[in-house]
Amino acid sequence: MLKSIFTFGLMTMILLMTACALESGENGGGDQTDVSDAGDLTSVQFYVPSEEDNLISVIDVVSGEHVADIDTGMAPTIVTFASTMRQAFVANQDSSTVEIVNTQSLEVESEIEVGPRPHGLALSSNNQTLYVATVGDQYIDVVNVGEQEVVDQYDLGTGAKTNYVYLEDGTLFVTDHENHAVYALDAESGEVLDTFETGGTPRVVRAYENKLYVATSEGGTLEEINLESGAVNVIDVGHGATDVVITEGGNQAVVTSVEESFVALVDLEAGEVVERIENQEGAKHLSFNREQSRVYVTLSGSNEVSVIDMEAFEEEYRIEIGGNMPHGIELKALPGIGGSC
Repeated sequence: MLKSIFTFGLMTMILLMTACALESGENGGGDQTDVSDAGDLTSVQFYVPSEEDNLISVIDVVSGEHVADIDTGMAPTIVTFASTMRQAFVANQDSSTVEIVNTQSLEVESEIEVGPRPHGLALSSNNQTLYVATVGDQYIDVVNVGEQEVVDQYDLGTGAKTNYVYLEDGTLFVTDHENHAVYALDAESGEVLDTFETGGTPRVVRAYENKLYVATSEGGTLEEINLESGAVNVIDVGHGATDVVITEGGNQAVVTSVEESFVALVDLEAGEVVERIENQEGAKHLSFNREQSRVYVTLSGSNEVSVIDMEAFEEEYRIEIGGNMPHGIELKALPGIGGSC
């Protein structure tokens, strides 16, 4: 028995170390021709929905190449993965559906009808409940993944327009771009626990430790909200702030602007932008690789993903994908490992 456990642990460690080593050696210039099979669970990939062409492009992280496309419903926007990495969930804004994609066959397994214009997605840690922000109404749709249907709706009030969601330790954070607010909801009951007013139209919200980070487009700011004290620190980043990711350690943030086509590096301790990359056509959503050595940015004004080296903070190269108007981007890591290397 002990021998079996040791063998399993050793194989898991070897697999993880191999994947990390490969990712460290990614060059993105196409020099590496040994591209893993696109449906292999051990392949570290990005999934990138393209609104205009109704598909998801699959990018191999090691080679930096576009390796497959998956047909979807109309205007796919955001993707999220089950922790097993065997299923991907995609919001199809113009179809008012969420589709479940088999990441091994690279095909849609099933389709779930949800409210109008689904956009933001958040999946519970047990993979059983999917929360869907529907831009066309005031609700968060609660989907039972096993039953593949909406089993509840959380009402945010007349006039609310839900946009992005972020799930953290049983609390669901929801941006309302109509009322310039972020709501904190109990994920199980839907009860609104707190409301945070924002200085402009809130887009992406993310939580890190005891703080919320909200990109606000009209104000061109990154708002840092202390969840314990309620104190708000407002950092000017530039008009059209769209998405934000936070580095491990919480010292830096990367912010995009779809309107102004830039990507900014923010020093969170100093509260200011320290670097900025221009000419990022319609820079929309972004995701780190697992080591956070690079950040990948969807350029919605093109058919490309920009790859930025975090140490130098400069564009390293671009990846041409299978469709125009790329929207979201999400990392498919090794099953059960996520961002551990």
